[in-house]
Amino acid sequence: MGRTILKRIIYVLPILGIIGFTALVIYGYSKGIFHSVQTLQTFIKQFGKYAVLIFMALQLTQVIVPILPGGISTVVGMLMFGSIQGLIYSYIGLIIGEIIVYWLTRYYGKAFVRLVLSKKRYLQFEKMMDRPESGIKKLMIFTLLVPFAPDDLACLVAGLADLPFKEYMKILLIFKFWSVATYGYALLFLFNRFLIS
Repeated sequence: MGRTILKRIIYVLPILGIIGFTALVIYGYSKGIFHSVQTLQTFIKQFGKYAVLIFMALQLTQVIVPILPGGISTVVGMLMFGSIQGLIYSYIGLIIGEIIVYWLTRYYGKAFVRLVLSKKRYLQFEKMMDRPESGIKKLMIFTLLVPFAPDDLACLVAGLADLPFKEYMKILLIFKFWSVATYGYALLFLFNRFLIS
């Protein structure tokens, strides 16, 4: 019963995310929200004190079910709250999401992994599974250090492997910030260079 509900939620969220994101982009361009960093920040800040919580919830969800292209939500946060604060909020939301992913994978096993990954990415995941605990640690560190590497897959592998939660958290807390900052600043540079006049 629980797995059926989870399956439905996981299938519906990406669709809602795409529809919502598309509607926001169309609305944003029609109202001039995306014409500059200032107009985007002004729009988001209308949500007041809840803007930060909404953003962190988006990042949390993003880990479990990617509803936006990778890194885009981090850039939105950096534009909304400033590059340092946005980065920190993004990091917190992503860490909470990675914790949830670890325990969902532990509880539901490969059934959960199959639900959240495409066939191609699931095959990549299967290849990563044949590693001892020390190999899982190295895999996590590598994918977190190398920008745009599949660290989400490594976290799923860690949830199914014999890697203790304490070790998982230690690696995540130390290296995740580097990962978020690297692709956040890289995409922010591209966004400022090519999309914002």
